[in-house]
Amino acid sequence: MNVRVAFLHANRNWGGGENQLLALARRLHARGIFTVLVTPADGALYPLARRAGLRTLAFPDDAAGRRQLALDLEEFSLTHLNAQDSGSTALGLHLRSRLGIPLVLTRRIASPLRRNPLSRRKYSPRRLDGVIAVSETVRAAMVRSGYPAARIQVVGDGIDVAALARLPAEPEFRAPYGADFLVGGLGSLTPKKNWMLMVRAAEILARDSFPVRWLLAGDGPDRAELEAAIRRAGLADRFHLLGFRADAARLLRQLDALCFPSRMEGASVTVREAMALGVPVVAADAPGVVESLADHGWTSGADDPQALADHVREALQDVGLRQARVAAARRHAQEHYDYETTVAGTLAAYAAIGGRR
Repeated sequence: MNVRVAFLHANRNWGGGENQLLALARRLHARGIFTVLVTPADGALYPLARRAGLRTLAFPDDAAGRRQLALDLEEFSLTHLNAQDSGSTALGLHLRSRLGIPLVLTRRIASPLRRNPLSRRKYSPRRLDGVIAVSETVRAAMVRSGYPAARIQVVGDGIDVAALARLPAEPEFRAPYGADFLVGGLGSLTPKKNWMLMVRAAEILARDSFPVRWLLAGDGPDRAELEAAIRRAGLADRFHLLGFRADAARLLRQLDALCFPSRMEGASVTVREAMALGVPVVAADAPGVVESLADHGWTSGADDPQALADHVREALQDVGLRQARVAAARRHAQEHYDYETTVAGTLAAYAAIGGRR
């Protein structure tokens, strides 16, 4: 099938979904597949896409802009529209009607669809031709929301396995933390990510004089609350908030373990990168994370700091168990999570959804 796709993306911020979209568009472009990215000109993705040499158009903000965009896209003889978020789905429905081609939604979150009339109309199977879910967990949430299972293709978020393998260990990075184990978390400081569980587990291990330092890279509205909790727990010299880090994969490479206490994830790329890097993962049992780990890590309840602390201790102290799980996790990541697998799955999904043109 000669695929010619327009990616529709409304979010102005940068996050995991934007990173995934940029990687996918670049790899499709490198294969000679026609792609055009429609995203806000004042958003984080737009300049990065332009610098990567991708064909990029501004996301319209009024009716006149939508009409002009439809005329511009009509020139490209597209076969598919692929909306990347809720905000771009409404635009996709408008373009689907104008251009007469199928609209596909890439769904990355595991929460159910809203049941208000507007949402039911937006995600109606009569209007939305297919869904690409980034995990079985997301697929199940869509099915529970009433979307037909047969119209959902599962294509996992990808990681660059080869690039991760080239990341070096950096002893100088670890030097300020002494000889202690180094356990870290990466992600936005928001309630969903549940970082307070990590603080409470750190407090338990500190009472036991277990030799571990904690790093948390990310920023968000929970930062002040976390700082206060760290001070109250007497962890100011052992638990370090690093703020946003553009070199997240490099940081991940230096850890002795990843702590990932999130309550809800569609499929965590951070967890998948840790697996590929050979970093053991200790996480809360969010279904998307459990699915990604595939029994190759440690999981506990999202409100059980003692279990999380015990798992961190075991992952760091039991060398034989750690090595076995890390080796299995690395193999699983190499076989299932590489970007090329994502590209092939995306193209297969487009073919399955078909073209109405």
